Amino acid sequence: MVRSYLDMDWGMRTVSFTGYGIPLQADIAVKNMMSKLQSDYPERRDELIELLGVDPEWRMHQVSDGQRRRVQLLLGLVRPFEILLLDEITTSLDVIVRQDLLHWLRKESEIRGATIIYATHIFDGLDDWPTHLTYFTGEGKTGWQGLLNEIPLYNELKKSGKPVLLSLACDWLRREQEHLKENKIKEIASGNSIIENSYKPYISGGGFAPGRLAGNIDNS
Repeated sequence: MVRSYLDMDWGMRTVSFTGYGIPLQADIAVKNMMSKLQSDYPERRDELIELLGVDPEWRMHQVSDGQRRRVQLLLGLVRPFEILLLDEITTSLDVIVRQDLLHWLRKESEIRGATIIYATHIFDGLDDWPTHLTYFTGEGKTGWQGLLNEIPLYNELKKSGKPVLLSLACDWLRREQEHLKENKIKEIASGNSIIENSYKPYISGGGFAPGRLAGNIDNS
């Protein structure tokens, strides 16, 4: 089974004493990145280049955040997939590219039978896009999972002409917030650095957190 996963961390790195999410600055042309994979699927590559507006001559140390995201999508989608996991991948895309990408992904699902799982906080243009919906609560539990048209509130909102998914998400999340307030539950810090350092406190954030010296010592 061919699986693909795309998230927001592609093309980023941690730089000591600088921070997380620093763009890679390699002077390489898009056409030379994963060139074997691109050459294996020339028609699909050309379709994605046209769809995403990518110039194969772009050099990666000169691209903007939005252009870097489009290059990531090109390389991540050029190989036909059976399951595709997308985590906030439309961040940094302009409105036209985002809508064209969503239409292309829907076509991939309808024509090739691919399964696409898309995690997002951006609901513009998605009201009629998904077939199923999964909602995870802040506790990591499943608040809803199933066909979109089986949600009573979804059908009510659709008849009213309001933004469906945005209104639905706000309804669920506000109920969750009320539950937290009623039970006086505080939200805790949960960033990647907190999670990583809780396991290995001596390997700290690329050299800018306490204990950073030990991260360069070979304990073997």
